[in-house]
Formats: sequence, structure tokens, C-alpha cells
Amino acid sequence: MLFTLAIVILISLKTCMAQVATCKDDGDRELDWFFVYKPQNVLNTKIIKSERNPAWANSGATIDQRAGHSIVLTMAHYVQNHAEIKVLAYSDDPPNLPPRNEKSKAKGVLLVDNRVDDAAAWFVHTVPNFLAHLGGYSWPAAET
Repeated sequence: MLFTLAIVILISLKTCMAQVATCKDDGDRELDWFFVYKPQNVLNTKIIKSERNPAWANSGATIDQRAGHSIVLTMAHYVQNHAEIKVLAYSDDPPNLPPRNEKSKAKGVLLVDNRVDDAAAWFVHTVPNFLAHLGGYSWPAAET
């Protein structure tokens, strides 16, 4: 039996000062960090955010929606072009290409806003074929 679990982690490095390279919650508010948990075979996710007393809560939208989800809001400038944001992306199973190493599970994106000191967001995930650079937001159908 194959058990698939997708865990998405976003950590903002240092502080969230930039308007673009920063963690965002479902309400488009800036955060220092958040974790998103997506169970197998469902599109609803849970989120825990950097707050005074962090607690798991339902996300504002399902993960396949193109608006209203913390991942969509945080990664908006990765899937669209923004001249001030520098991107470093890595994946053992990138979108539109065959898997490179089936035993590795390294996937993520580092966004750095070069206009502001210490403005960056690091997105780490376990989802195959997810998040194409400049390709728009789209959740892989096989991961629902």
C-alpha cells in the first residue's frame, strides 16, 4: 500500500519586510512562517501560522484553488514574472520533465527580494510535478 502525504513548509528568513518575497496567510497578511498539511485524497488543508499561540486551523481555500490559499499568495511572484525577485528552485520531480531521482525527495523554492535587506521566503514541499516557474499556479491532479 502506497501512502502519500504532502507537507508544505514555508519559512520566511529573518523578517518579512518585503511586499513580495514574504510568507502570506490565507487572508494575504504577512507572516514569519507557516506550515500547511494536506492529507491523502483530499484537497482541504490545515495551516499553522506564526502567531502568539500557534494552533492548527482549516485553510481558507482548498489547495487546488488559484486564490485565497496561503501557498498561492506566497508563491504569486514565483509563478509570475517579477524583476525584483530572484528565484532558486530545485526539484527531483519537476513539472513537465521526467523524475531525475526517484529516491530523493528534494523540492523547494527560495525567493529573495533584492530591494530589501533580509527579505526572503523559502518554500519546501513534497509534491511531485508541482509549481512550474512562470507557469501559473496549478495543483497536480494525481495528488488529490
